Amino acid sequence: MLQWIFVALFALLALEAETTNIKWHSVGAAFDNANAWLDDYLPCAQDLVVFPSYYPAVLPLPKQLAVGGFVLPRLGGLLLAEDATIELGLGTGLNSACGSSERRAYLKPAKTSKWFDPSSWRGQPSSSSSSASTSSSAIDSYFDLDRVPCDDEHVVISGNSGALSFDLENVQFLRLGQLILAGSSISRNYLQELLSRDLGQLLFHNAQNVFVEYYRGELCGCHKDYEHLLELVCSHVEPQCEVPHCVSPLRTNDGCCLVCGAMLHVNSEHCVEEDRKSLITLIDSFMAKEQLQDELQLHVNYVGSSAFGNALQAIVVDRRGYSERSVEFMKRFAAQRNQSKFLAQQKNLKLFYSGHPYNPNVSFASVLLILFCVVLVGVVSLIMLAHFMPQNPYLNRIPQWIHNPRRWRWHHLDLRLPQNLLFNRFDNAAAGMGVGGAAGSAVERLAVIGYDAESEEVRERAFNNPMFEQAEQVAAIEEQPETTAMSAKVETGQLDSCSVEEQELTEINLESSDGESEDEAETKE
Repeated sequence: MLQWIFVALFALLALEAETTNIKWHSVGAAFDNANAWLDDYLPCAQDLVVFPSYYPAVLPLPKQLAVGGFVLPRLGGLLLAEDATIELGLGTGLNSACGSSERRAYLKPAKTSKWFDPSSWRGQPSSSSSSASTSSSAIDSYFDLDRVPCDDEHVVISGNSGALSFDLENVQFLRLGQLILAGSSISRNYLQELLSRDLGQLLFHNAQNVFVEYYRGELCGCHKDYEHLLELVCSHVEPQCEVPHCVSPLRTNDGCCLVCGAMLHVNSEHCVEEDRKSLITLIDSFMAKEQLQDELQLHVNYVGSSAFGNALQAIVVDRRGYSERSVEFMKRFAAQRNQSKFLAQQKNLKLFYSGHPYNPNVSFASVLLILFCVVLVGVVSLIMLAHFMPQNPYLNRIPQWIHNPRRWRWHHLDLRLPQNLLFNRFDNAAAGMGVGGAAGSAVERLAVIGYDAESEEVRERAFNNPMFEQAEQVAAIEEQPETTAMSAKVETGQLDSCSVEEQELTEINLESSDGESEDEAETKE
């Protein structure tokens, strides 16, 4: 009789292991892992293990440990097994090559993981053949709510992992099937009480007003109300979402990233597992008939919500990039839906398809920008060739105003480039009258434009130009015949109203003749 009892218990445990999914906590490095220590230095048997001063986590220790001692933090906790043994200064440490001169090994700060962060968990692959075709890591990455612990799943937090620290920020209900912490099964009442204790506050941060609920497979889908968890889960996933390579991507009920493919949506009042298996078998058989098992991926699951109702959804995506093959497959499958009793009875069946494939990095605006840049480069190249190669026979047809910027006019800006750009501030009028061939020129000589009362000098210019030799200019002027001499102008004016003698000085004769006085010649020099 006792043997039959053991057989029955074993069968029940085996059945539960096959039908219940398990999520494993996979964040952090263990105590005996070099990644958990600064500079990857593991402690020797005589080294002190130094914790950070603030260590808000619980660190599991191995069963056999040999260290010199511990420098414990002000806040933190250690998790020891019942048969754990710690040797201080004796035995063999974790590091066989002890090279630390200060005899200390420093632990890295603890890493706190979010409970609803998909990267904090890893799933146990199912061994059933029916779900082997649907459990693919590539397609499961689209359904982010399934990657976190479901409301009826077992959650395993191993005692041989790294520091244990979870953040329950913005979490109102902590729902799971069963919690196994360091090899011990935790009941719902004990976990609810643990959240309010000191140890629970190290394990679960921001756990105030959090209620614990356990479920045993009576849910429709992975979560009770999936819409309440979308914001919590998608805040960790959306920055990592890849841009979809289709025109109109799909948004699933239990995913954060957009999907390119086809989706079949069936409203269901009761979430029957037989209906799910029937739909998986039907699509798999049609996929095998067309020999597309290596080209397509399938995901079938229930989603439940008290606000939107329950539904059975099936997603078909392409394995190696979106090529619209999944859409064509689902259209052919929908055309033969009447051949199946299960689909023929479904009145609320909806089909959704993604658009045509496209490259998100190349848009219409980017194409216009590329064409504009090509045209601009071509126009600039033609202008440069026409400017530097004006006699080229292939460029004679280009209008003159294109390669002659002086002909460019902007009437609306009232702007016009000058035809002859000259800078005549340093032009020497006297040099033009010299030997250089302008002796018969009709250009008048400069009149008197300045008089220095202190030195009693008359200047023909406002300033002397050091670029010209004044003595040579005067000699050239003196050698000119009298016929070429021009009558000088006399400039009279009232320079000062102080006396009559000073007024007489304003009458200056600039006549160029052989009899000019030596004082005037010195003044010109």
